[in-house]
Amino acid sequence: MEAHLDATLFFVSLLVAVVGPIVAISYLQPILYKVLRMLCDADGGAEFWIRCAYLLAVSGTLLLTLSFGEFSDRSSAIDAMRRSLWLVMAGVFATVAIISRNVWTQVRQWIAAKELAAHVQSAQAAAPATPSAAAGGTP
Repeated sequence: MEAHLDATLFFVSLLVAVVGPIVAISYLQPILYKVLRMLCDADGGAEFWIRCAYLLAVSGTLLLTLSFGEFSDRSSAIDAMRRSLWLVMAGVFATVAIISRNVWTQVRQWIAAKELAAHVQSAQAAAPATPSAAAGGTP
């Protein structure tokens, strides 16, 4: 007997693969937008990267689900959903890890640049006046 594709399992799995990452990125969007606005001077830069995050998350989970999902009519609905949820969570985890790593790298560089600027500014303020300026004129 040949196993056939269970259309209900297939479409429910695809729905989970689309909705899961959208919920995750929607949860991150407000704070991600603030951080990206701080890092991206370009007009529309933050919106671009947030849309990229949505596409990355959704396409990644869809690829995982289509590649490794269980849609056979021989498998139980619970097993198919467990596998789909596992694949979606793996895709969301990987996407959020990639986004977080890249954003944190930029935030670290931004913080280091601000600290360096503050250090240079405080060093300039604490530097003693030049001897000719302290003497009140030119020799």
